[in-house]
Amino acid sequence: MSVLLRQGDDVLFRQGDKMMDQRNQPPSTKPINQQQARQRNGDVSLRGCWELLIKVIILLILIAIFIAYWFGLFGAFGPKGRLDPWTWITLLLLILLLIWLIWRQKHFVCLKCGVTQPTGCKHGDANILSGRVLEPIIGTASGFGFSRYELELVYHGTTTIPTGIVYADGAGNPDPTLTFGNHQVTNGKLGFVDTQQAIIGAGADFLHWTDYEVRLHVVGIGNIRKHCGSSFQLEGGRAYIKKVGGAWAHTSADPNEVLCRVPPPVGHAIDPASVAPGIQVSGSATFYGCGTDKIAEVHMWAVPDHDFSFPQPNPGDPIVAPPGSQKISEVIYTTNAQRDNNVLDSTTDEGVILTYNPGWTTRQECVPNPSFPPFPPPNFCWPVPDIVDRTWSDPTGKYTLLLAIKDTGVRTFFDIQHVWLDADFPVALIKSIGGLTGCLDLRLSDFNSKKCEIRGIAWDAAVRAADAVNAATAGHPNDNFTGYSMAFQRNGVPGGVSIPPAVLPPHRVPDIWADAPLAAGSEGVLAEWDIIAAIDNGAAVPPAGSHKLQRGTRCAYNISLAVSDNTLRGSNTAPFNYAINIINDL
Repeated sequence: MSVLLRQGDDVLFRQGDKMMDQRNQPPSTKPINQQQARQRNGDVSLRGCWELLIKVIILLILIAIFIAYWFGLFGAFGPKGRLDPWTWITLLLLILLLIWLIWRQKHFVCLKCGVTQPTGCKHGDANILSGRVLEPIIGTASGFGFSRYELELVYHGTTTIPTGIVYADGAGNPDPTLTFGNHQVTNGKLGFVDTQQAIIGAGADFLHWTDYEVRLHVVGIGNIRKHCGSSFQLEGGRAYIKKVGGAWAHTSADPNEVLCRVPPPVGHAIDPASVAPGIQVSGSATFYGCGTDKIAEVHMWAVPDHDFSFPQPNPGDPIVAPPGSQKISEVIYTTNAQRDNNVLDSTTDEGVILTYNPGWTTRQECVPNPSFPPFPPPNFCWPVPDIVDRTWSDPTGKYTLLLAIKDTGVRTFFDIQHVWLDADFPVALIKSIGGLTGCLDLRLSDFNSKKCEIRGIAWDAAVRAADAVNAATAGHPNDNFTGYSMAFQRNGVPGGVSIPPAVLPPHRVPDIWADAPLAAGSEGVLAEWDIIAAIDNGAAVPPAGSHKLQRGTRCAYNISLAVSDNTLRGSNTAPFNYAINIINDL
């Protein structure tokens, strides 16, 4: 049975698995006798017709002479049997020579063209050639008068992708150096589709269409051509981690992408971010392109990875829980209702939540009742399958998140994301002011010739102290300490007045670089406070709203300390307040 298909101005005749291409070619500027010959619907084509005609005429004349002399019908040599033997031999040799020339110069060209694979839904094989995911092209390119064959990969019927084809050598192995097939093939490997290049060539349209066609052009002597082809689809998968807590992955397909503070697009300097525990992970987890395969499983693990050496698995690898990891998500689909009501896919920058507890529950989905007032009955509601989201928490450290998805055809895709997790809050503590601790009075007269030393802790732990600090990113995301501030406030007076800190970031108090808690008794100088200049108002009464103190009076003061880091969490500041009683006895 033949089926006539029309593609634009092209007409294709399909017979079985073989597609004959009778394309309307644009007018050629070459003379007629130089235009490209094309094998038509028949199996045999002719080339050099005038040369062939002359040879056939001469051959027929020689055969006629041979027959005439053999039967003695005429001739100057007399009746049958009296022809000189050498004349017989010469005549036979001329006939054989003409037949040999007709065969040798391939006036008759009979080409065979057929593509049997790829068809249907294809995924490619990462084990055929290192660094590439290839799908074999199986078929036939042979025949009498064969010269070569050419392969063409066409996306969605319109876009040719030259880089999507890798030719096979004589042994059927991929040879990226070949630019055409230089040998005959019978029901064997003609070449391979480079699925990665096929997707790259499709560009963003691959999100909408995943159909391709392999076109085979068998070329014979005299540039006679025969065409056939095969259509197939590539399965697409979105397995991307796009957001972890409040940090974004700008290029989610890059396994080494760092998490950033600002969402895409990448129109700004990269500022790596650390995140705090108790967060959700967002992204996409779906399959598309092949109607027979649907998503079946979603898994995610948090893998402790101090040097970020955990590799991203290849598509098609088995899903295996990494040693020492914590599983932070699992969704197992068994019905279409579960899939339809819990789609884990979005092409937005943020994606959808991907961290879920295992197992299923139900939720109510409602639609408005179409009845009109004045009788508004309740909405229509039904229970549908539901999954329950969860958060991820772990101790401070470096982690690699592994997202793994599998379809009903047991095809797998993976994505990884490096994460700096900061579970340690900054530490703020005032231990003494002017050498005094506890509930003691501080007298200004004690600081006539010196400043008031405030001691304590303003400190934040590193995520991993053994790692070098990247000065280009101000130490982020390993060193997230952003400094501390101090102020004093007179009791009952709004606001406060700043106290200059003794050191600035990245220096801490005490100035210890560590990822473990400080040892007991650790402290340092927070400020050298010029307390007399800050508090003394002389003999005059301070104006309203002032934090100064008239001589001969006393008042309660609050000394505040705030230590902060820039880890993305709900609150980044650790406050500490220290109340003292100041006496202006100057």
